[in-house]
Amino acid sequence: MKAGIRNLKKIRQMRRLIREFQPDIVHGHYLTVGGLYASLSGGKRIVGSAWGSDIYYGPRKSLIERLILWFVLRRCDLLFTVSKDTIDRIRDRGYRGELELIRFGVDPEKFRRYSRHGTDEFRILSFRHCSPIYNPLVIVGGFKKAMPRMKNAYLYLVDSGDQVQEVHAMVDSDPELASHVRFFPKKQHDEMPELYNSADVGISIPSSDGMPSSVIEAMSCELPVIVADIPSMKELVEPSVTGHITRITADGAGDILVKAYAVRSLLPGMGKRARARVLDPENRLTWDSNMQAAEAAYQRLVRAQT
Repeated sequence: MKAGIRNLKKIRQMRRLIREFQPDIVHGHYLTVGGLYASLSGGKRIVGSAWGSDIYYGPRKSLIERLILWFVLRRCDLLFTVSKDTIDRIRDRGYRGELELIRFGVDPEKFRRYSRHGTDEFRILSFRHCSPIYNPLVIVGGFKKAMPRMKNAYLYLVDSGDQVQEVHAMVDSDPELASHVRFFPKKQHDEMPELYNSADVGISIPSSDGMPSSVIEAMSCELPVIVADIPSMKELVEPSVTGHITRITADGAGDILVKAYAVRSLLPGMGKRARARVLDPENRLTWDSNMQAAEAAYQRLVRAQT
């Protein structure tokens, strides 16, 4: 947010560029940062994209961000948002303009199942960074509780994030836990399909989220995911059909991990249903379906204001 405020010094330069190029649309991503720049740009038509934390988190914690959001919502001609729940939240804040459900989407040709790890291990993949919003300590705590009821189970964690040292300390303090937790370095985007293919089940339990592309990527790779009991995740995952849903507690996560382990022979079928959900164009979870919807929304806006 501090960097965003510093960039306000460049508004005059941005407005000059807008006057020079005369774009049909100025589109700002993340409403309380890019959306603010777009709203101040002097552009003819303003589009904003709500990503999640700009609706769920920042305005709840900061008066400045609430005021920025209030301003941006009154300047936008069209808003893109990533989930049905964020649409409701935006309407609750008084926005009465056009709204379009546009998600990041995935390339299902790249994100697909092409192998399995081929061992007798039960591999649990936590693919979000070890940062507080993703609750890595809860995941480790849940895994510790579940370990006595899961034979040969291993938890894989990203070795990065604001809370990674606390996670290491928690793991290192328990020798048995340490022998069943494996850290891996942050991956590049083109390395992620191989990572998803290496696991039996994924887990992602953020405190808030918009529509996480990483969960959609995992589902496209036929990896069932245990997700948090929050609105956006419940739009993606049908319990015991395409994945599992848990409370954000160590007890809740532990119980769901044990449940997934108990029905581990059914997980490949669950993964296939998860991929089918991604491929259904009505769900707008692929790159192509979202780009087509976005282009159509731009065209409607330009025609309506011509």
